[in-house]
Amino acid sequence: MVATRLRRVRPQLAAVIALGPLLGVAAVLMFGGWLPGLAVPALILAAGAGYFALHRFRPRRWPHAAAVLGAVSGAYLGLSVPAVAWMTAPLGAVLLGLLGFTVADRARRRVLLPYTAEFADSPVEVPWPARGARGLELLVGADRITLIGSRSRLRSARPTVDFGDVGTIEQVMVARRATLHVPGVGELNVTVTPGPAVRIAVPPGEWILPTDQGRDIARLVARRKELAGEALPAHR
Repeated sequence: MVATRLRRVRPQLAAVIALGPLLGVAAVLMFGGWLPGLAVPALILAAGAGYFALHRFRPRRWPHAAAVLGAVSGAYLGLSVPAVAWMTAPLGAVLLGLLGFTVADRARRRVLLPYTAEFADSPVEVPWPARGARGLELLVGADRITLIGSRSRLRSARPTVDFGDVGTIEQVMVARRATLHVPGVGELNVTVTPGPAVRIAVPPGEWILPTDQGRDIARLVARRKELAGEALPAHR
């Protein structure tokens, strides 16, 4: 099921990676541009292919990476028309950046939504946004969990714990709104709103994430922790 979703979005990701560089090459040839400059779209293509291959199981990262690739490709495409490059370069960056983000975000949603139990046996990183706390989310990867939160407008924290160090995980009910300090992460605090939440025991304390999907998260982490434990002897 999850593997099928990944296969279905390959054409979209291929378009995100290749469209900008191919348009850049076509523009250089059409407008008689500087031929050695064709190395630039080749580098963009190689960088995009390498990045998406490395992060093929991390859909959360796709949209922003695609936006950057599109913006760089669009700027190069605009520079291929020297007479009006002052206008076409920023315009191309904006348009291809938005296009890349939109296509990759659609691919991200096609892979991650809706969540099903099959994700537990896949290597896909699953993000779980917190309820009522913008910018706070839990990432459940193949071998670790990461809590992403903002210390301030310009500073963020990403404490990560390997599954071997994850303790009990359970769904709990929060009675009232409270601000809790995340252990071991300096200034990061988590605002917990009334309602269901998931509590994860990690050294040197615990994480509490307000969410209505606590049961799904608990099952996902428990299964991946089990799989990580089974794979451990193979690496020794």
